[in-house]
Parts: sequence; structure tokens; C-alpha cells
Amino acid sequence: DFNKEHGPSPLNFTPDEPVKAHFAKLATGETSVWGAFDGDKLVGFITGEVGGGYWLQTGDGKQSTCFINEFVVDPTYRGKRIGVNLTSMSVDPNAGIWALNTEIKEMYTTVHVDNVTSRTAFVKGGYSEVMTYADAMRERDTTVLKFVSNAAKRPLGNSTTMRVVGIQSGNAVDGIDVGLFDFEPLNRSETDSRALAGSIKYKTIANKTYPFTQEERQWVLGLRAMRLEDGNEYAEGNYKFGEWFAQRVNDLLEEAGVDKSEVALIGSHGQTVSGHPHWEFGDLSIMAQQTGITVAGDFRPADVGAGGNGTPCTCTYDTIMLRPEAGADQWRIGINIGGTSSVTFCPPWPEAGQPETEIPLGLDPGLGVFFMDLTVHAIDPTLEYDDDGKMARSGTVNEELLAIFLQNKYYQQSALPIGVGPDDFPETLWKEWRALAQSKGVSDIDLLTTFTELTAKQIAMACARFGGPKIVNGATDDVLLRGGVSANSYFVERLKANFEEQLNVKIDRIKNLEDIGLEEESWENAMYAMFGYLCYNNVYNFVPSCTGASRPVVGGRIAPGENMISTQLKHTVSK
Repeated sequence: DFNKEHGPSPLNFTPDEPVKAHFAKLATGETSVWGAFDGDKLVGFITGEVGGGYWLQTGDGKQSTCFINEFVVDPTYRGKRIGVNLTSMSVDPNAGIWALNTEIKEMYTTVHVDNVTSRTAFVKGGYSEVMTYADAMRERDTTVLKFVSNAAKRPLGNSTTMRVVGIQSGNAVDGIDVGLFDFEPLNRSETDSRALAGSIKYKTIANKTYPFTQEERQWVLGLRAMRLEDGNEYAEGNYKFGEWFAQRVNDLLEEAGVDKSEVALIGSHGQTVSGHPHWEFGDLSIMAQQTGITVAGDFRPADVGAGGNGTPCTCTYDTIMLRPEAGADQWRIGINIGGTSSVTFCPPWPEAGQPETEIPLGLDPGLGVFFMDLTVHAIDPTLEYDDDGKMARSGTVNEELLAIFLQNKYYQQSALPIGVGPDDFPETLWKEWRALAQSKGVSDIDLLTTFTELTAKQIAMACARFGGPKIVNGATDDVLLRGGVSANSYFVERLKANFEEQLNVKIDRIKNLEDIGLEEESWENAMYAMFGYLCYNNVYNFVPSCTGASRPVVGGRIAPGENMISTQLKHTVSK
């Protein structure tokens, strides 16, 4: 009777039968009511029913929401804050819905867009406006408001372990690498929720390389040569890589006995085709559709958009995973060698609660094993690399050629940022240098030894030139090397010798990832899984002091898979 007397108005929709059905649920406990009284006289009430039309917004099911259906105050008592007290009571931790039903996570209601009095009462009671939409059923514009329980407010990102695939095809062009990892929740900075306050913990579940056939490898190298006249071939290449990557993800999960429903995300770097600007192939939507799993990838353009090179990506992994512990007295030099090479100068983590005062630096020195491997294959087509450096150890460095190679324009850059791409050291350049060596009577064995020395020397020279006072003149002997070439004892010897000469330091031994508790075989796949994981969590995944960007960015695009529920955006709705 109170509702009929005071509820209906041009701004308050009160259909008779639905209201009766709502009130009938008071007997079952599905509807709850809070009342305001003047003595024994009812002067206002508010009712909420478990469920409602907006429970799908939460992703937690119908029993997790309560919808405010009726909100009525005797007009002769308006102006006495009765409405605000009722809306506040509905969400009071001791007297509101959560005192009655602990499963409820969110309260919703709707009001006529012009019902300023009701909307204001809900806002003052702690509710927030979600959106305003054209309400065809009521022939009006309707505003949606909600209140989220403090116990139900989700932490940023994931609060439990997340299983993520990392996939990439590197500059060595030897195959597609796939790994599966469990990532623990992030340790975020107290001052910037998009920054980290410490390293990330992860566990490798499965990891495998699926080698290219010679035909596939030559096709990829043909794309990277950037000389195809028909642009459709590049479009087809992007889609084909998406299909290849999807198949390899499916293969790994099947071989590991892991159901796709256990995997939340794929982080894909793709296959680099161009480095200036960066261009990676492997369409994300193809992968999402053919695996059913949401994919994050195409990370580099965000850094480029902020003025950076989009490279080195390894600086991100290094500044998270390789930094010395707080209080350490030396920086660490983190080296990665694949087809090309990268270096990160890693300061210790700051003490807990203290701001960053030392900034990581990094660059791509240039070549890695790409020219070495091409030379090995020219010597013996059945071999892909120089096992333990036995071939190179048997040869002699040609100092004349080495000096010529070091005059390459890439090595003449004098300021950071410096990022390498496949177009800096293409296979055509290797052919030119090999022809030059042959014209001088230099054997392929000696050319291999010279390329091995070139890679070691250029890295040490780059550290001496760009490392700064925390790196040069004996400031640190903490050097860590990763990549398959770390198993090449001859290369490691030459790298150590060149570092001691260039940095004026005595190095007992060059460390590897196992020395600090990380896996060598899977780290690069973990890095790209990490890029996707950071993207999903809205955490910076590029280091501007290494890439040259004006600010840190969260890089990546997300292609929804069958497991995607929703995205959450900060937005304002115009009325």
C-alpha cells in the first residue's frame, strides 16, 4: 500500500505484477527490505532482490548480485536525508545486504535519467554510475548504478597463478619455440600500479622447439629479405605464421597432456620480418580462433608510438629477472645471444619502499650466431651450428677481415638507443663478406673463427662504450650469458677475454641462468609469455631507458579467444 501511494510518478516505473512478484520473495529471503520509521510510521523503504538483469556483468553468476527494485520515500519527509540513509544502509557492512548474504558481490539499480533526487541519494549512499542507455521497454533513458563489496573488489590483474603460453620464432630462423608457464601474481609498486617492485616468479610446465624444414627456413629468409614485389605474399605470410603458431601451441599442449581450459593466455612475439621499423608476422586473431585461447602480441608498436625503437625486448626480462638483489654492490651485465645479440646493464633492486635511483640501460650490440651458423652450414650442410666451438677453435682469426667487419655502419653508432633488426645483418651481407674472404684466400674455417671473434668483441666493445661508470674500469665482474652459444666453450673463452680487455676487469667465470635459479632452455619463451602476462595485467613491458621511448608503456594487442569473459576500461558516459 505504501508503495502504491508514494511510489508511482512520471520518473518512477512501478509495474503492478512484477512488483507483487518481487515483494512475494520476502517470504523466501530472495528479497530483502530496509525501512525508515517515524515512531511506528513507515516513511520510506528500499528493497533488493538476489539476481537481477545485470549479474552477467560480474562474471561470478546470478547469486553474486542483488538488484534494488523499489526505493520509495514519503514526500512529506523529503529533505531529511531519509533516501541517503536508506541507500547507505543497503550496503552497510553490518546492516546491509552483506550482513544477510555473504555471497553477494555487487548491488545494482536503475533510475530514470531525469530522476536527480533518486540518483543523488544512491551516489551519496556510495553507489557509482555505470552507464546511461536508451531504455526501449520504459521509453526513456535509464541510468545504471552499482556498489561493489569491499570484500568483492577484485585486485588488479590475477590474484592466483595464471597459466600462459609463450611463443616466438627468433632471428636465428631455426624454428618455432613454444613454452608453457605458471606465473604467480605480480609484486606491484606502491606508487605506480603499472610498475613492478620486484621480480616475477614463474614455473616452466613444458617447453619445446619445433624446427623449420629447410624449405620453410628459406621461405622465411625470403620474407625477411624484404624484396618481394607482390605485397600479397607478405599478407599471406602473416596469416601463415598465425596458422603455424596456432598449430604449435596445440601440439605442445597435446604432447604435455594439458587441457586448453587450463590455459588463460598466449603471449606471442611472432616472427620478425623487418627491424627498422619492427614488423612481426603471426596474426593474433588466427591464433586465437585456431587455439580457442586469448592471445596478446604485437608488443613493439606501443613503444615505437612513445618514441622508442621497440627494442631490445630482452631489457624487459632482464630488468625484472636478472637484477641483483637490493644491497648488492655491483651491477650485472646480462647478455643474450641468438641470431643477433642484446645486452642489459642491470642495477640492483632498490631497498623495500625506496624509489628507483639507478636506471637500467641496454642495447643490441649487433650480430649473434646468425653468420656463424650460416658459415657452419656452408662448411658442412648436415650441421646447423658449431658444436662446442670445435670448428672455430681449429681455425685462426683473420685480423684484416675482422677490422673490415667492425667498420660496418651498425658498429659506428655513437648514442643510445641502438636496436638491431634482420635488415642490419641479412644473409646477403654474409654472402658479401664470405666472397670477400674467399677473394683473400681465407678458408671457411678461418672465416668461422673470425665471425666468432667478431660477435665476442663487438659485445665487449659495446659494453665499454655505453655501459657507463657502473660497468667500465673494473666496476663489475658480474657477467651473465644466455643463449645456445653459452654451450660453445670456445666462444665463452673469447667473450671472457674480450670483456677483461675492454672493461679492464678480471672475471673468474661468466655466469649462466642456472647460477641464479632460472632455466636456460625456456627463458626466451618465458619472456614472451611474460610480455603477454604484463599486457593482460596492464603493467609496463618496455624499458624506456633501453628503447629510447619518452615514457614506459604497456605494449600489445589482445585477440579474444573462447575463454575471454570481458575487458574493464576506465570510461565516462555522456548523458
